[in-house]
Amino acid sequence: MRISKNTVAAALLAAVMMISSAVACAAETAPFGAAVNAQQQAQTYGKAKPFTRDRGCYGISASRAWLNQARIDGMLIDMRIFTPMGDNVLFQECLSAASTGGERDICLTMRVDQWDEGMVLQLDQRSVDCLTRVGITEIVIADGNMDIRAAYSVEEIRGIRAMFGLGAKEQLSLGSVDAPVTVVSEDGVRRQLTK
Repeated sequence: MRISKNTVAAALLAAVMMISSAVACAAETAPFGAAVNAQQQAQTYGKAKPFTRDRGCYGISASRAWLNQARIDGMLIDMRIFTPMGDNVLFQECLSAASTGGERDICLTMRVDQWDEGMVLQLDQRSVDCLTRVGITEIVIADGNMDIRAAYSVEEIRGIRAMFGLGAKEQLSLGSVDAPVTVVSEDGVRRQLTK
C-alpha cells in the first residue's frame, strides 16, 4: 500500500504542532474549547528571536503595527489568531531566517501581548499560498516575554488542507497536538476534521 505525500505531511504536522492548548474558534462561530491542565499552561518551547526595528527578512517586509490579521510584504492575508471564546487576538509580526534548512527560508513570528491557553492559528488557502510564495516555511507564535507557545510548518499546513480537500476560502484552525483539527466554512459554520 502506498502512502500519499499529503498523508505523511498531515502526520508530521500532528507530530510537530507545539501549542499547549485546546481548540479555539473564529469570531463568527460559537466557542469550542476543552480543559487545559496546569502543566500545559506553563509549557513553552524556547525563546523567539528578538524583534528589531526592521521586521523584514530577505527583502520581504512585515508590519511593525499591532495587527488582527497578518500583513506580509504589504499584503493583508486572512491569517489570524483567536482565543478559545472566538475573539480575534492582536499581534505583532517579525520575519527572520528560519531553522528549516533552506538557504532563504523565512520564519514568521507572531507575538501576542498576553498568551491565553487555547489560542489557535486560523488561515485560508490564499494565506498559505502567499506564505509559500515569499519563502515563509515556518510560523511561530510567542507571548509577550518572547516565549514560543506554538510552531507550525507551512508545508505541513498545505498538506493538511490538501488531504481534507478544503476550499480556498475555508479557514483551517490549528490547536494543540491533542486538539481536533477544525475548519470554518465560508458561511461561518465550524466542523471538526479529526478526533
